[in-house]
Amino acid sequence: MYRIALRMLFGDRGKYLSLVVGLSFAVLLIAQQGAIFLGLILRSTGPLQNIGQADLWVADPHTRYIGDIRPLSDRDLGRVRSTPGVAWAEPFVTTRAVVELSDGSYKSAQLIGIDRSTLIGQPPEMVAGSLGDLRGPDAVIVEESSRGKLAGAGIGDTFRLNDKRAVIVGIARAKTGFESNALIYTTVDNALGYTPVGREAISFFLVRVKPGADPGAVASGIEERTGLGAFTQGQMQSRSVGFILKETGIGINFGITVALGFIVGLAIVTSVFYQFTLENLRHFAVLKAMGARNMVLVRMVLLQAVIVGFIGFGIGTGAAALFSLSGRRPGAELAVYFPWPLLIVSFVAMLVCISMGSLLSLRRVITLEPAVVFK
Repeated sequence: MYRIALRMLFGDRGKYLSLVVGLSFAVLLIAQQGAIFLGLILRSTGPLQNIGQADLWVADPHTRYIGDIRPLSDRDLGRVRSTPGVAWAEPFVTTRAVVELSDGSYKSAQLIGIDRSTLIGQPPEMVAGSLGDLRGPDAVIVEESSRGKLAGAGIGDTFRLNDKRAVIVGIARAKTGFESNALIYTTVDNALGYTPVGREAISFFLVRVKPGADPGAVASGIEERTGLGAFTQGQMQSRSVGFILKETGIGINFGITVALGFIVGLAIVTSVFYQFTLENLRHFAVLKAMGARNMVLVRMVLLQAVIVGFIGFGIGTGAAALFSLSGRRPGAELAVYFPWPLLIVSFVAMLVCISMGSLLSLRRVITLEPAVVFK
């Protein structure tokens, strides 16, 4: 019986290909748009993607987003360092700057300032040059993918950063922020020189907890002593992601796209599979007239649906994975993140499509009268 079901399925190549293509497109759209959405959400966490040395991020208690900053006073740094359980605390600056290129054009840049002595907050990977050279006067390190935005600038080149001289001493590899501006590293002192501000100029204090100390207790101690907010990296990520979802239209827009992909796939699979079943009713009637029970026919229909579903799922997720690989290369502007739970979501969507597509067909087969074969 199962062999007959497969011959019925593959015998009508037009309907078979329509089913596979429709389901593959639905899975592709769900997986691809889901991966882009998750990639944008991950990118919205900004510097959090690149810094793993700190246990706590100390900021204004009303901070909602990693890019929504109210500067802190360096006087609070001493209070943070004196809090019981703190191993070290270092300043960290993130701000905007304008890069003036030699051809007269300009680009917006994300300027990161790290402590000159400890270099806490450094880029994850150096591609060229030495991190220690950042301690030199007017020294900056440019993120690898940002070189194209800065006219291919390399080590030894100079440019104007907020109308002040900057010298490139290294090339680093790091994750860019939500706005995808050029990413430039320098020291805190240089960053404050490039972007003059008032007495309160520090964006965050990066804090490392002593071994054995409870980060939650240390965070509470910092908040009581300074009146600032102390957040773990996970808490800071949650705040940033929540801000993007609530305050922007990204979640709604991608949700509509994913829903449309699901609806289109469901409509195609249901209509084509039902039409496929109608055209094969005479075969089911013959089997029923020969004594085949309803459960046997149901299993035949389900087998056809499952095979089409798995083939469509494989093609759709494979195409989405190939698409995602283009966003994982260094310097790629496309934000893509394809975790394994997204595969499960795509698989469940595929199951729903083929289940809904099978219901009408099953009902038609079960209520089929064997006498149809004699008409």
